Amino acid sequence: MAVVSELKNKDQSSEIVFIGSRGGIEGKLIPEKGIKNLTISSGKFRRYHRSKILNVIDPMTIFKNTVDFKRFVFGIFDSLKILKEEDPDVVFLKGGHVSLPVGIACRIKGYPYFIHESDVIPGLANKILLKKAKKIFVSHPLDNFPDIDKDRMVYSGNPIRKDILEGDRKRAYEIFELKKDLKTILVLGGSQGAHAINELVAEKLDSYLQKYQIIHISGDWDYDWLEYKSKKTSNKDRYKLAGFLTGELKDAYQIADLVITRASNSVLTEIAALKKPALVIPLESSANDHQLANAKAYSRQGAVYVMLQSHLSPDKLFKQVDSLLNDPEELSFMSEKMHKFYKEDAAEIIANQLISFYKETQRVEKERENEERERKTKKNR
Repeated sequence: MAVVSELKNKDQSSEIVFIGSRGGIEGKLIPEKGIKNLTISSGKFRRYHRSKILNVIDPMTIFKNTVDFKRFVFGIFDSLKILKEEDPDVVFLKGGHVSLPVGIACRIKGYPYFIHESDVIPGLANKILLKKAKKIFVSHPLDNFPDIDKDRMVYSGNPIRKDILEGDRKRAYEIFELKKDLKTILVLGGSQGAHAINELVAEKLDSYLQKYQIIHISGDWDYDWLEYKSKKTSNKDRYKLAGFLTGELKDAYQIADLVITRASNSVLTEIAALKKPALVIPLESSANDHQLANAKAYSRQGAVYVMLQSHLSPDKLFKQVDSLLNDPEELSFMSEKMHKFYKEDAAEIIANQLISFYKETQRVEKERENEERERKTKKNR
């Protein structure tokens, strides 16, 4: 959405079409922005196990991958239909399972496309699409990608919505009905929540709420049992639970003294933009351990505190959170280091490249038309 907004700012006449997955959350959010939203069938290639052999022989993984492969194939046909109807001048792919069928359709039909890689380790979709991409935008410095053609790479940073920077502390305390004299923990597992983090926090909820207050974004799946559990805790007025936040998230960030989250680079970029210290628990089943790689990239600079889920217990997490929140110098150091990962002009860099490519394409096409016109004129003479 950040790139879309930048494109609109630079060229009001540009027509933008957003392609998402059927049933995806973007189907709720994109139409609200006044952007044409089209959907395709899509499927993930699941790699739940660290062992490559288990990924091949596990019956449940095989079943889900078989079903999703059919969806992926249908997604290619859906994408071909959209390309025929919309006839785009340029296609921007953000990566992930929705991008792959669109990218393959672009290659079949010869449409130019650009891709963006958020993580330190490129995902499967982008690995497949890299070769034919016009440009590859990356969120981290180029030396993190030794195997990719440097001539086509652009260190853009990771674009985020500008409205995430527009939170208001006063409004946040009113919205969440929290106290200004208590430190606030924001537990953020992503759009689907993070079940393991939810359990770790819930197990010691009384201990947290004796000293702090919590804004907990749980995801829809864990909301009901967390709400039930929280009603039995002391100081329950200090605990604010939400399945999902949209407009209020920017305000929640503003009053967060510490963020507990996964290592999704989109969330890490938002935290970096807002200079928030974070305790990061990477998703250990993420493909190619890309979340762990993301976390390490930040941790090497002292920007985040990383804890491995497999080594964690509710007590260990609470003690570390408590230690960090009582060390203002460490929190300040983390905040400053975190902010250095933020590239404010990421969306502008990408938008400029897309517009430049479009203008150059139009110029070349116009020259060809003029040459053809001159050729026909000479022939008629």
